[in-house]
Amino acid sequence: MKILIISDIHANWHALQAVLAKESYDALIFLGDVVDFGPDPKNCVNFLMKTSKARFWGVRGDHDHALAFGTGSNCTEELRKISNISSEWGECFLSGEEVGFLRRLPLDRDFSVDGIDFEIAHGSDPYSYIFYNMVIRGEEPSVGALDRSGGDEKRKFILTGHSHKPFVRTLGNATILNPGSVGQPRDHDPRASYGVIEDDEASIRRVGYDIEKTVKDLERSGMPCGVKTRLISMLVSGAVIN
Repeated sequence: MKILIISDIHANWHALQAVLAKESYDALIFLGDVVDFGPDPKNCVNFLMKTSKARFWGVRGDHDHALAFGTGSNCTEELRKISNISSEWGECFLSGEEVGFLRRLPLDRDFSVDGIDFEIAHGSDPYSYIFYNMVIRGEEPSVGALDRSGGDEKRKFILTGHSHKPFVRTLGNATILNPGSVGQPRDHDPRASYGVIEDDEASIRRVGYDIEKTVKDLERSGMPCGVKTRLISMLVSGAVIN
């Protein structure tokens, strides 16, 4: 069993295509944020909709929620301003069915695959925010947070996105994985980042793609010039640079 884990696609179809071209898989886990910041939300959402008819487990990210329900995303004030503009622009390309798909994605999910338990969430919602962000920062979670990793001997995987920074860590009987971002990495490596679980082993993988194609799509978009310039800078640098 090979499971592909993707997160934070952010409407970057060219990056997603590169991942799909490199990896075959038996099941797909999506950890949120398919829309916003990028030039092609429709193709990205359509891919998830088609995949959801097979072995698929997905959750709604804060940018998915913002577009689907008309709220603000859970990011910094500066990025929220950019998000509000790019989200409004991107929504125009999505049908009611596609927006409905985003609305129906849960905020978190627990399930089992071949006898192994999974707990997944984007990591930005209030219930998982403290736990996931302590792990993201490399801090030792509190006793209460440790309880989330389970009190039994059964192995499990806890999967989260949101930070755009990949990692794999072990916490007791749990393997905690953040696959990083497919469409907008922020760890100073602009290649698409994703995770794979194969033979019960978790790993982070990267693949290069033609960033210039996404840049050109952004340049041709109807977003304001200042927003496009900022998004292109983040895309090329693989980081949020002030």
